[in-house]
Amino acid sequence: MLYALITPAYNITSTGLYLNNGLYPREPLYRMAAPAQPVAQNLTDPEYDTTPIAPWPEPREWMAEIDDALLGLRRDLHHRFLLGGVAARAVRIECAGALAGYAYISAEGHVGPLAIAPDADAKAVVITALRCALEGRPSRVSTIVPGRADVVMRAVLALGLRIEEPYVLMASRPFGNWGNYLAGAPGFL
Repeated sequence: MLYALITPAYNITSTGLYLNNGLYPREPLYRMAAPAQPVAQNLTDPEYDTTPIAPWPEPREWMAEIDDALLGLRRDLHHRFLLGGVAARAVRIECAGALAGYAYISAEGHVGPLAIAPDADAKAVVITALRCALEGRPSRVSTIVPGRADVVMRAVLALGLRIEEPYVLMASRPFGNWGNYLAGAPGFL
């Protein structure tokens, strides 16, 4: 069985508790954020398309395939919860009709969870998701970027996002392709 959670990296009391219970630091994560206006000015135009994700359970299989490819597990309960009205918006991202990923976007401009298909252009997927976030006219945008997601980190830094808060993914065993998966929020992978 896999146990995993995200916690603030500076919270050494909680981290110690998790360590004593078999959860070890597996991936550094960074909440990256910026005011919306400068990000909008720096965005390029990716040639990726978005379509709203239908209510659960219609998207079950294609979402399970990408989750399994990236994380090694299905997230059916999470998707059912998020697609039940918690996320302000959920989009399927495609390039020339091929699945490139999916993104959940809050009304406040937070992007995540964001899954990038293994063969997709990570930069284009992230830019597409941020463009969708800006359509809601938030005052700022944010996302959580894993430490090993070099392409994503370069893309968001170029758009003006900066580290707002450091987190750490704690897990009972290694798992996931953290170059292509951006978590939603601490406590919710």
